[in-house]
Amino acid sequence: MINFAYIKNRTLFFVFNHPIGKQEFDNNIQSIKSALKFHMPSECQECNESLFDEIKAFVTHSPKSNTPKYKEIKQVYKERSSGDFDINVDDEKLNSLIRSIQEIIKKANKNEA
Repeated sequence: MINFAYIKNRTLFFVFNHPIGKQEFDNNIQSIKSALKFHMPSECQECNESLFDEIKAFVTHSPKSNTPKYKEIKQVYKERSSGDFDINVDDEKLNSLIRSIQEIIKKANKNEA
């Protein structure tokens, strides 16, 4: 139900994708605040810069995008076979399929040379 969270102007924001999640969060916000304040370090100078004073939540009404978060990379490999191999298959359909694959391999090797 939580899309993401971020800190801005010393306020911790929780962004929900459904109003029920925000309502449940609002019902428990005081216990969340007290638990976080109990566990926050007070001596650490580096930590004090990134701490927050307030916690707020809201619902986003923008739909999640279904775009992949990765870049698809097409990998091309050099053909390692020369296409010179014996075909010992009795089935005629399978034999013709293997021969067509053999011809594709031989053509690929001629184009690379």
